[in-house]
Amino acid sequence: MAIGAYSGVVLHPLGTVLAVLFAAMMALLLLWMFRVPAAMTIEVAHARRSVSGIARILVPTRGTEHDERATELACRLGQEQKSQIIITYVVEVPLTLSLGARMPEEEHRAEESVRRSAEIVKVHNLEAITRIERDRDAGRGILRVAGDLDADLVVIGMDPERSHFSDPLGRTIETLLRSGNLEVIVDKHPASEAA
Repeated sequence: MAIGAYSGVVLHPLGTVLAVLFAAMMALLLLWMFRVPAAMTIEVAHARRSVSGIARILVPTRGTEHDERATELACRLGQEQKSQIIITYVVEVPLTLSLGARMPEEEHRAEESVRRSAEIVKVHNLEAITRIERDRDAGRGILRVAGDLDADLVVIGMDPERSHFSDPLGRTIETLLRSGNLEVIVDKHPASEAA
């Protein structure tokens, strides 16, 4: 039989189109796989890797607007790596009461605050872990939750109206900053202007 003679194979037009599409997709895949990433310095690569390692972000809340803003910020920071967002409310128990004493109003406020912040987290399709803690000092309670749940970062909102010269950050934020064992982001947005 001569070369080019009919061999009995019939090409179907749909099969030809699928073969061409498959070849084009494979070519694009190979181009994507072998592309050279943009050059970056070792410092930039280290910063990028350290931020991508943030798996758990703790957000203390007291139910205020600036605390809910801090929750939103934490969600945006953790969005790319699908971080877990830990929402905690520390019920500060006065020295005149035992740590286990009932404080119905404060406990209700804690539950509402944690619930509202967890709703913000769910809007971002991230996992919310909620925890209500009791302690004599909010900063110490936050540090305990951070240690118990292996938080990588704390995002805390600061009251924009705060203007105390003797204690500009507040006792809780200062406790967190002085601990030295956690990365802390303090979110202080400008105070709203009076109308």
